[in-house]
Amino acid sequence: MFIGYRRSCHSLVAAILDAHPEIIISHGYKVMAKWEKYQSPELTQKNLQKYCLFYDLHHYSLEHAMFKKRAGADRNLEIESNYNYHIPGLWQGGYKNRIKVIGDRKGRDTALALTNKMSVLEEIRQVVQVPIKLIHVTRNPFDNIATMMLRATGSRDAARGEGPKIENTEELDRAIEGYFELAAANQRIKQRYKDAVIDIPGQEMVLRPKETLHKLCQHLGVTCSKDYVEKCRKILKAPSVTRDKVLWTKEQTERVTTMMKDYPFLVEYSFDERSV
Repeated sequence: MFIGYRRSCHSLVAAILDAHPEIIISHGYKVMAKWEKYQSPELTQKNLQKYCLFYDLHHYSLEHAMFKKRAGADRNLEIESNYNYHIPGLWQGGYKNRIKVIGDRKGRDTALALTNKMSVLEEIRQVVQVPIKLIHVTRNPFDNIATMMLRATGSRDAARGEGPKIENTEELDRAIEGYFELAAANQRIKQRYKDAVIDIPGQEMVLRPKETLHKLCQHLGVTCSKDYVEKCRKILKAPSVTRDKVLWTKEQTERVTTMMKDYPFLVEYSFDERSV
């Protein structure tokens, strides 16, 4: 399962993992929000909870591979989207011989749900009877926060060109607060589940795809073939640097810089950092 933040590259990482011949990762099925569905007496009495969950995750993965953001251009019904995660020649929505890993991409929702009820993950583990691994994808906080603000104000498209920077101090403050609420939640999860959590800086997938994919596959206990790496590499592109599209006050940049120091997984980032 994924933990993390909105607009943090975990859609890309999840789509790449879903292309692996032994992995199914749904595109945001929201397991945590729907977990109560799998507690019904009908499923519990017949011991069908995990089978229905696995079926739903696979079906959601297949739907996106057939008709949505992971589909080829000729089948993608989400024509208004600026993003496409189709990887030709691999296994998105399917698998080769058997599924070794199955999961869900909804980092923000999972992190918040676990903050409110950490025990739900143990409930899931008891039902599925397999180890649970967590993937924590990060992005430069200044870009994450800026994109959150742009989305909240409906300014994302306006910020794509070379026009003036978008100014909304109050909304940027809300984005900062929301981001660090998630950072605190993710830190608590990492402290609780330790080695079951792997940190994946989003820019590493672009800068060092081979090393990053091998690291991910090792964490999940699957092989990482040369063909898989090469085909995934073809869809990679640098994430946008949205921090430059927003007007920050000096106090806001200093506040974010100070708050980042509380989180070891953010220490390598800065406002001036340009990894890609």
